[in-house]
Amino acid sequence: DVAVTGVQTCALPILLELRRPRVLEVRSRLGSISAALRRLYDADPYAMALFPSQRLLVEEVYGIPAAGGIDYDHFTVPFPGTFDLIVANHTFTHALRPRDMLATLHDSLVEGGHLYLINEPDEREYLQQGKSLFNTLNPFHMQAFDTASLVRALQANGFAVKFVTYRDGSNICLAQKRERASDWPRISVSSRARR
Repeated sequence: DVAVTGVQTCALPILLELRRPRVLEVRSRLGSISAALRRLYDADPYAMALFPSQRLLVEEVYGIPAAGGIDYDHFTVPFPGTFDLIVANHTFTHALRPRDMLATLHDSLVEGGHLYLINEPDEREYLQQGKSLFNTLNPFHMQAFDTASLVRALQANGFAVKFVTYRDGSNICLAQKRERASDWPRISVSSRARR
């Protein structure tokens, strides 16, 4: 997990100028992303963990304020104020109400703040690579998308995508908070018909 985390967070210094950012790590497993950002950029980190054991680790090992339990049906951020950067680890695929989740994340960022999505599964696993549809879309994965549809979803909800890539079966995406607009690019008729 640490090796994967290191690969995914190493792009942040190239993509962003981070100076003492207030950071929220959503779906933190061990707190290693928040701890790395604190060490490298003097970040003020907060974490949301799924399980009490993960919350305990984040708080006890790294001394980072953490909240336990993530409600994917009615997603909320349990910390007051806004953040310069939100790192969401394998989160969007679990959203039962994706528009509401993106609205909450958008509202939780400062103007011009960034959302960094990592470990978001790509539908090419089962459409092109022959992997099991049932494994990829297990009972907990509610969203399936390709890179283009992930970008459209973010653009439709007030984010400008600055960087997106596909690595080891997952999408990694950095998006900046913008004003919500109605002029985001829609899927083309031919692409929609093919899908």
